[in-house]
Amino acid sequence: MALFSWITSVDSDVLLEALAEPLQQLGLVVDPSVSSPSQVLAADCPNCGLPMAQRVTVLASWNCSRSREAQLEVRSSEPQLRQGTRCQQIAEQLQRRQSQQA
Repeated sequence: MALFSWITSVDSDVLLEALAEPLQQLGLVVDPSVSSPSQVLAADCPNCGLPMAQRVTVLASWNCSRSREAQLEVRSSEPQLRQGTRCQQIAEQLQRRQSQQA
C-alpha cells in the first residue's frame, strides 16, 4: 500500500474550506458523510475508470488547530516502493498546492 503523510500549514480555521478546492482540482471528491470542518475525506469517484489499485484516498485532520497545522495522508493500493505511482503524483501535487498557498 502506498502512503504519503505530512504536516502542513492551512490558511483557514475550517479544514474543509481550505482543502475542498485543491482536492477537487485533482479530481477527488469530498465525502460529505464523513467530512466536517475539522476532518476531510476525499477519494476518486467510483466510476472514474481507474483500476482499483490506483484509486487514491486523502484524509486530512487537524494536528493542531490553534496553529492551523493539519496532517494529510494520501494512500492507494499501489506498491509503496514503486516510483511514479498515481498516489505519489497526487501527494506531490497536493503538497505543491499547499506550499503555494502558504
